[in-house]
Amino acid sequence: MMRKPTPPRPRGPETEPEPDSAAAELSVHDDGGPALPIRGEHRDRVVSTGLTDRLDERRRARRRLRRGRLVRAVALVAALVLLGWGALFSPLLALRTTDITVTGADDTVDAAAVQQALADHAGQSLLRLNVGALGDEVADSLVRVKSAAVTRSWPHGLAVRLTLRVPVAARPTDAGYQVLDGEAVVLETVEQAPDDLAVIQTQPGQELSEAQVSAVTEAIGSLDADVRAQVAKGAVSDTGQVTLTLTGGATVVWGQSTDNELKARVLAVLLDQEAQTYDVSSPHSPTTS
Repeated sequence: MMRKPTPPRPRGPETEPEPDSAAAELSVHDDGGPALPIRGEHRDRVVSTGLTDRLDERRRARRRLRRGRLVRAVALVAALVLLGWGALFSPLLALRTTDITVTGADDTVDAAAVQQALADHAGQSLLRLNVGALGDEVADSLVRVKSAAVTRSWPHGLAVRLTLRVPVAARPTDAGYQVLDGEAVVLETVEQAPDDLAVIQTQPGQELSEAQVSAVTEAIGSLDADVRAQVAKGAVSDTGQVTLTLTGGATVVWGQSTDNELKARVLAVLLDQEAQTYDVSSPHSPTTS
């Protein structure tokens, strides 16, 4: 018995086998060229090369960034050094003695004397100068100057404001009359006692100590200009008791050289009364007679 042939099975749409994952293709396109299939280790080499290039580029970028920062830091330091040199050591802010201005001077101290006292600092930068020390230099150099306030006057000058010593008394010596201020500083020595100054008198055989001289000058120096002009003589005892004689002949009993400012104010009020003696030795209970 003959078997009937099995009819052929109808063929469906052809299906292509799925590519093995190990044989997957990686296409690389060149400029304008066809896609080139890369498989296996060739594909790994291309990926590795691309990653290496990117890492190298990042490293180069970091190096460029560091170099840029270093260049900017060096430039900043150089600029600061140059600026510091220009401010501190160059002629840019150097002192010129001709640019030193002086206020508070009189015929005993002029601007030229102050400029000369500071001449050693010519050429130095104003930023390097200690203005407080400069004021002390002026006062130490010029006996008539009690104090000096110095400020910078940009770009090359200084402004000096003087406080002068005020002569208040004359002290007789073998060399002439010493002109003294309220702190008993000798301002000058002259042949004759100035008419507008009180003369410090001494008793025969009396040699005044510096403390006794200071007691008299401090008392006279505490008076205001109007009252001081009325004082003709000043004397002091061995115990330090100060007595003043006015031009009209009246006597002022000053006492010890204490509370001088208060005594001066009290005396200025008492002088409105006619009297031969004004006793301010106890300023809180003064008397006249």
